Amino acid sequence: MANVFSDGGISTRITSDLDLDTELRHHLVPRVHELVEHVLADEPRLDTAALASCLHEQGLRFLLTRNLAAAQEYLQERYADAPAARYGLIASSRCKRLSECGVDNTYQTTKRLKVGRWYNAAATDADSCCRLASVATEFQTQGLELDMAVLAWGTDFRRESASWSDAMATGYKKKKAVRDSLALRRNAYRVLLTRGRDGTVLFVPPIPEMDETWKWLCRIGLVHL
Repeated sequence: MANVFSDGGISTRITSDLDLDTELRHHLVPRVHELVEHVLADEPRLDTAALASCLHEQGLRFLLTRNLAAAQEYLQERYADAPAARYGLIASSRCKRLSECGVDNTYQTTKRLKVGRWYNAAATDADSCCRLASVATEFQTQGLELDMAVLAWGTDFRRESASWSDAMATGYKKKKAVRDSLALRRNAYRVLLTRGRDGTVLFVPPIPEMDETWKWLCRIGLVHL
């Protein structure tokens, strides 16, 4: 924006004091989106481990596991004494392998999700997100938050040959002109990674296709559950 004013001959003074870089949804913990951007980059441009550690010390958790049951148990125990807390299982809509790993993100299942009840029903209700059984996708979570989420990382956006790839994502209908499908997957995971106010547990399925993604997330310094 500075160029717009300076090119017009208008006197300007640049200050960072008004930068909106601290999210209310993340309890005023700054730099959350900066960490997410480096997770999704082909190569991080800073010490991501130090940033992840800093956020962790401030109470925002980005945790790693390849054990779905362990992730579910962690959230249930963490919020056992907080009946009003909302936590749930989320995943991309375009991975075709997650259902094999206990995460039913298939179209026929997710289209039946009662979004209002998923977010608001009591933890004992069969439709509640807190049951950690039914799955919400990027479309059902965009603009909405949970206290914490288990994000099942899919094969639709995975590390392959030292960069991100969407080669295993389910395809778009031929009549839909998609200029950059990889950018769409990156944006979907940007949404999914920022749904939890207290943080996110990343579940990386224990299948060979996800080994390089797991190594990447470990390499950049995210904390193991």
